Amino acid sequence: MGSLTNHQSITTNEEDQVIVIMVPFPAQGHLNQLLQLSCLVSSHNIPVHYVGSAIHNCQAKTRANALNPNDVAKIHFHDFPIPPFASPPPNPKSSHKFPTQLQPAWNAAWTLQRPIADYTLEMSARAKRVVVIHDPLMATVVQDVASIPKCELYAFIVYLHSHGPPSVAKKWAKRSLWNGNCPLL
Repeated sequence: MGSLTNHQSITTNEEDQVIVIMVPFPAQGHLNQLLQLSCLVSSHNIPVHYVGSAIHNCQAKTRANALNPNDVAKIHFHDFPIPPFASPPPNPKSSHKFPTQLQPAWNAAWTLQRPIADYTLEMSARAKRVVVIHDPLMATVVQDVASIPKCELYAFIVYLHSHGPPSVAKKWAKRSLWNGNCPLL
């Protein structure tokens, strides 16, 4: 099991009922959306642990200026090491629309699978319930969490795109955390 020595100190209480671990995809829009959700959850005095690489956590914190500083201060940021990766600029003349400049960061983020599983296992020993909320693009990274006792795994859909009739989008929107169906609050 991994050690917590490389992370900010853990301030969870033995009696914590729920600990939330956020696992964002390392791209700006995705970092911000999960940081906003983290602030919402932390505003209810639920411990939130935002995990990722040091560079991406730094980006999220730097751009958090529109959020309530008291809520951001409650969030525990945990920096996991990832291998160095290239950061090419976007290619607006690319023949395909996939943002290939993000691929190196995505590949590096896949190395977080074991550290996040180990960290979640450690948190499960400190709480009655651990809820891991991840960006769907990080599903491979968090797949081992599903087998950890006392853990629940949820994908947070940042943007809802529907290619079906409007009823499909409405059905998914009704299941959204933002519509009062949040199992944490």
